[in-house]
Amino acid sequence: MTQLTDFFSHAWHTLARAIAEAGLDAGLREVPEVISKTVKRRCMAELKQLGVLLRRLIFLMALNMQLAPVKPRLGSNYFEKTEGEAESKYTFSLVPTPAGETPDFLRGPQMVPDRGPVLAAPLIDRWQAMMETLKYSERRAKCLARTIQRWREKGDAKPFITSIPKTHAMPAALGIVSGGLTVQLMEALKDWPDTS
Repeated sequence: MTQLTDFFSHAWHTLARAIAEAGLDAGLREVPEVISKTVKRRCMAELKQLGVLLRRLIFLMALNMQLAPVKPRLGSNYFEKTEGEAESKYTFSLVPTPAGETPDFLRGPQMVPDRGPVLAAPLIDRWQAMMETLKYSERRAKCLARTIQRWREKGDAKPFITSIPKTHAMPAALGIVSGGLTVQLMEALKDWPDTS
């Protein structure tokens, strides 16, 4: 095995375990209808941090993929639902979304937030989307590799990779994966054409 393959397997197992534990610690496996605000805040913060690591890992997988030339084929509609397929409310995107309208929280308070428990459904949807991304990571990486290939052909600027903030507050295994991902991504992007 190569050094990168060992890193992939270690990072993959560490991330999968951390994402599963984040949901289990919040009690999402029992699919509660409501949870406390504190539990939701903690779990959302943890899932957000793990989401960054998951995106970087899939990005690294995509950069190291060797793709065959694309074969012409009939188009398919990804958004068309088949029978028996559950409708998901949350998708886990790999590419940042373009900036839109100013978020409501920057406009100032418009109403006093409710006290007490909040709905657990959005948090459960986010957790399940991340678990599904783990399950179909090869497909996601291949799709992202095609996108990266198009970016290179167009001459787009090299993605800028920064270190993840607050890695000192992460568990030791995740901190090691975080630092390793940053180094591996910077190394993988060295051969990107200079656009400056």
